[in-house]
Amino acid sequence: MLLYSVRWPGVMICMTLYCVTFFLARYSGAEAVSGQNSEQTGLLLFMVPGIISALINRQTPLVQALLSAVAATPCCLLIDINGVVMPFTPWQEVAWLTSAIFWCGFGALLVMLWRTLAASRTAR
Repeated sequence: MLLYSVRWPGVMICMTLYCVTFFLARYSGAEAVSGQNSEQTGLLLFMVPGIISALINRQTPLVQALLSAVAATPCCLLIDINGVVMPFTPWQEVAWLTSAIFWCGFGALLVMLWRTLAASRTAR
């Protein structure tokens, strides 16, 4: 019953955005340009797939965001491992992707909070 109200096109859209965000955040070269480790701000980009996923599905936004992030993570990891150059160890990649799943879910939680606050404001 948990996956009954999940919209699968929304999951596919969020998975695609998650993979694109992974490659943009991980291999954009921002840390080489700034001269410091900018991974912390790169992880915040993972809120965007969660926000879009939550805007697509009103019934179960958090479930849809987390489902798509968890489904896209092995795809990103496999593509990354099969790549020519993998600058980080696989355990570092798993830790980074686990943090990315958190931020994707956090984006969905922000939309849920915004909807709750908007509903309480209109109820007055």
